[in-house]
Amino acid sequence: MVHKVVVRRKAVVQFQSICDYLSEEFGDSIADNFEFEVENCIAMLRRFPESGQLEFVKGKYYLRSKIVGKYNKLYYFLDGNKMVIVAFADMRMHPNNVRKAVIG
Repeated sequence: MVHKVVVRRKAVVQFQSICDYLSEEFGDSIADNFEFEVENCIAMLRRFPESGQLEFVKGKYYLRSKIVGKYNKLYYFLDGNKMVIVAFADMRMHPNNVRKAVIG
């Protein structure tokens, strides 16, 4: 079980960007639904932190990911009993662009 969740600044910016896009293109209710799905995903990951898919991301990095909504993934890693959310990425992007969005 995870006792602490840390969200990196990059993930906050990406999350806000997704919410802004959804709100502008589809309305506030869709953006609110996405926000609700992210909250539920984090709550579930707090209870079952290793349920995310293990992914190899460039070089020595191993992250876990969980699909949120139809087109986005939440990327995180575990550090003891702490979960660090590092990024959100659109799964429709080219894999090289996803790696850039996640690590750099």
